[in-house]
Amino acid sequence: MAATQKLLVVEDNQFMRALITELLEKEGFEVEAVETAAAAVRAVSSFDPDAAILDVELGAGPNGFDLARILRETAPEIGLVFLTNIPEPKTIGVDNRSIPKDAAYLVKESVGDTELLLRAIKASLRGRVGAELRQDREAHSLSNLSRSQLDLLHMAALGLSNTEIAQRRGTTVRAVENLFKRAIESAGIEVGHGEHGRVLAVRKYIETVVLPKN
Repeated sequence: MAATQKLLVVEDNQFMRALITELLEKEGFEVEAVETAAAAVRAVSSFDPDAAILDVELGAGPNGFDLARILRETAPEIGLVFLTNIPEPKTIGVDNRSIPKDAAYLVKESVGDTELLLRAIKASLRGRVGAELRQDREAHSLSNLSRSQLDLLHMAALGLSNTEIAQRRGTTVRAVENLFKRAIESAGIEVGHGEHGRVLAVRKYIETVVLPKN
């Protein structure tokens, strides 16, 4: 009889962590679930997982991309599956190349598709992840925005005014306003009569990147 495969789940949301754990245990996996990157590193030594399911945002400390790099240094053979609300790394100012080539990347909306998640796990264990398991490459509402435009929306979503953003970027308020206009156009946002384009753009960013989809 083949040995039961071990999966490490790294997720800081208690509800999502329990949901993923229950789903995977029903599929016959042995699961160790932890909340932080530090706990994940310790679990690799004690639990010796075959693959890890990683959230990207893990609160204070290393994020999921940092953790993936650490895991690959300590356990190069471990399979990696990102399961996150983040549609792609660049939306939070991270280079898309932070995703290892043989890792799967799924958005949390996919957690209800058990078959898809299982395919991602099996593919990561083989080190042969196909395009259908890399959802970071799929088009979304912010796909056409540049890194500077995404950084702009991120700062605005944090509550910074145009003046504060200009100070952080070392530029003028007028330049920030123009960057907002280009971001709105790139995102394909239609600004109706009486609507504020900046507000619509920030709302779209929050809906795409920040708000949980579980």
